[in-house]
Amino acid sequence: MGVNLSVYQTNVIIALGSNIGNFKFNFKKAILEISKFSNIISIGNTYLTKPYGNELQNNFYNTAIQIITTCQPLELMDKLKFIENKLMKNKKIINGPRRIDLDIIFFGSKVIKNSKIEIPHPRAMVRDFVLKPISDFSPHYKDPLSKKTVKQVLKELKITYIIKSLNSSYLSKEFL
Repeated sequence: MGVNLSVYQTNVIIALGSNIGNFKFNFKKAILEISKFSNIISIGNTYLTKPYGNELQNNFYNTAIQIITTCQPLELMDKLKFIENKLMKNKKIINGPRRIDLDIIFFGSKVIKNSKIEIPHPRAMVRDFVLKPISDFSPHYKDPLSKKTVKQVLKELKITYIIKSLNSSYLSKEFL
């Protein structure tokens, strides 16, 4: 599956999370939808993690993907929100249970902060469940704000949420 990206291309990293339903199915459906307008370049391992914020819910499954896209940041965000709605995200509580959560973590080396979008994701650099799947495929990716690599930031984290790593070959075989 490929998209013609002969125009302007950007390397983007998206985090995926799920703790309602079958996470493998949820991730596959989300990535399939994303592949309709982007090229999937890399997929991190999946991690079973303790919930962040609202602790009275099931553990989460988290991964990250790297894509190449011609979308601009707001356009991409709108497309991801559409996918979340299509897959019935079920976000009724902040940091609460959800079938699928899709967050833009990095958009090339852009730094954007306005009333609609904030890139890099404002809390990514304090969440091991976001950084670890990224480090699986790009440990030397630099945060455009801190100028530190994902690997460096992971080593410095004091609080961790990851319980264990799971094999993501079920995604890699299908999309890479």
